[in-house]
Amino acid sequence: MESIPNKEYSYNGTKSPIFTVFSNEPLLSTKDKLFTLETLQKSLDLKEIMENFASLVASFIRPFNIRFQSAFGFFSLSKSLPSNFTRNFNLDSADHSPRLGTMTYQSETPITATEDKLLAELHQLLQPTLKHALRFSELSSMVYKDHLTNIGNRAYYEETIFHAIEQSNRTNLGLSLMVLDINKFKPINDTYGHTKGDQVLNAFAQVLTKSIRTSDFVFRLGGDEFVVILQPSAPCSVSKVQQRILQEIDKNSLLKELDFSASYGFSHWEIGTTASQLFDQADQHLYQNKALDRAQR
Repeated sequence: MESIPNKEYSYNGTKSPIFTVFSNEPLLSTKDKLFTLETLQKSLDLKEIMENFASLVASFIRPFNIRFQSAFGFFSLSKSLPSNFTRNFNLDSADHSPRLGTMTYQSETPITATEDKLLAELHQLLQPTLKHALRFSELSSMVYKDHLTNIGNRAYYEETIFHAIEQSNRTNLGLSLMVLDINKFKPINDTYGHTKGDQVLNAFAQVLTKSIRTSDFVFRLGGDEFVVILQPSAPCSVSKVQQRILQEIDKNSLLKELDFSASYGFSHWEIGTTASQLFDQADQHLYQNKALDRAQR
């Protein structure tokens, strides 16, 4: 049995603490725990798990603005509540491995002792699923990452373009695809060696990453071929990104030293266009631009 100071009352002009007495018995019933575990184990996707967890917190306690942060994932859910009070919980792994992350709750009023105890119980139920989800996220990032440039690879591109087309079907926000390759990349490898060629690929990946918005994606499909997904996209989006790419190339000392250039093609998604068709249109435009560039030299 434990006593936790909760609030004060006034008696004969003297303030004295009222103690709320809690049993060491859990506040969640066995039925509540089973329901919580079933809800949390529906998915290994971090976002879905945290959305489900936020719903459980709102059901058992009350709604909060919730944020979770770790080395392998981030989640934020705002209920547009006043954030007068903040409470942080460090979520530790049961097997003493590195900390899973930090959960932050924001609310208009302070978290009471009862709510604090309920959150602790919910965290205990969350931790096993969360640990697996974070590990899955870590492994997924390895599967979807180009290990030379640390940007997305072909597998990640294929999954992302599929979801981007689905989203455009629902929202009609616009979607554009850019396909790029490096001009005269083989002579760079032949003249300076493959180590220099790898440095060029890395530098160009950084250029592309710096040239896009946070809502956009950049990928290396293989060799010197890169792809950029722009979403949302307007008719002027591609030209804006192209200008930023040229500016970033000019700022890069390695690329400037090699008189680096790249060609690009683009396509704009329309209703009924498949991912394969969208890529083919951009790829065809790329080779038209390369042919035009050769003819002008």
